[in-house]
Amino acid sequence: MTRSVRPVTVALLVLWFTPAAARQEAQFTAGRTLAAEAAAARTLAEARTPIPRTRDGRPDLSGSWRLSGGAATYSWEEHLGGFGIAGEGPTLIVDPPDGVLPYQPWALAERERRRRAESAYEENVAKCILPGMPRMMVYNFFIAQSRDKIAIFHSTHPATRIIRFDGRPPLPDSIRLWMGDSRGRWDGDTFVVETTNLNGKSWVNLGGDIMSDAAHVVERFRMINASTMWWEATVTDPKVFTRPWTMRFPAPHVKLGTSPEEVDFDFGDSCHEGNVDLKHLKNLHDAARKE
Repeated sequence: MTRSVRPVTVALLVLWFTPAAARQEAQFTAGRTLAAEAAAARTLAEARTPIPRTRDGRPDLSGSWRLSGGAATYSWEEHLGGFGIAGEGPTLIVDPPDGVLPYQPWALAERERRRRAESAYEENVAKCILPGMPRMMVYNFFIAQSRDKIAIFHSTHPATRIIRFDGRPPLPDSIRLWMGDSRGRWDGDTFVVETTNLNGKSWVNLGGDIMSDAAHVVERFRMINASTMWWEATVTDPKVFTRPWTMRFPAPHVKLGTSPEEVDFDFGDSCHEGNVDLKHLKNLHDAARKE
C-alpha cells in the first residue's frame, strides 16, 4: 500500500522554501490557521485509504513518523528566530485558541531567564540527559507495537518509552523519572496514554519552556489513513499554568532509506564522550558573562 504525504505537510514544505521576507508574514498566517488547515486535511484524509490494523483488529501504529509542525524542537508557540532560540515555526498549541501557553507569571519569567545566552548551559539534552515528556514526541520517532505494549524510540537521542496497556498499576508517587510513568489504553481506534511521575527538571524544548513535577500529560494517537497519524497532548500542571492546554500535529509515515529526506535515524547527534554541545554551550555561557 502506498503511503503519501498529506496536503498540510506539502503546505508546510512550501512555506519553508518561501523567500525570507514573504515567509515571515506567511509563517504568522500559518500559525493562526494551522488548526483550520489540519481539520480540513483530516476530513479529506479520512475519506481515503483505510488504516492498517494488527491481527487483533487494533490500529497498527508501527513504523517511523515525522513531525509536520515546523521548528517545534525550539518552541511550541508561534515564533521567529532571533529571540534566544533558532528556527522559525507556527504554533502547535490548539487550545488556548491564541496558541500561547497559559503561564503563571513566575513561570513565564523563568522561561525568559532560560532564553538568555548565559542560561543555555543548563539545557538537559545537551548533557546527554533524557529529553523528558512531551519533548521526546515533538520530533521524529519510531513505534514498535505488540499485543500489550508499545515502544517509542526517539530518532536522534538514545531515549525509549515503553507504554504498557496490560492493566498493571502505576508507579507510586514517590518515584520520579525524567520520562515519567506512562500507561496506555485503547479508546476505540485512539490510543490514549497518561503520563505522570515526571521529575520536573527537564527543559521541555530548547526555548526553555517549563513543566513541574505536578504535570499530567494525556496523549492521543489516532491513525486517519494509511500514511498519516494525528498526535496530540493535553498538559495539566497547576504549579506552572493557569489552565490545561493542548498541542496537536499530523505526523506522516516515512519509509526507511527511500531518500536522504526520509531516512530514519539520520542525524548522528547521539551523546558521546567529548560531547561538542557542552563545549559550545559553555563558550556561549562564558561569552555572555563577559558582556
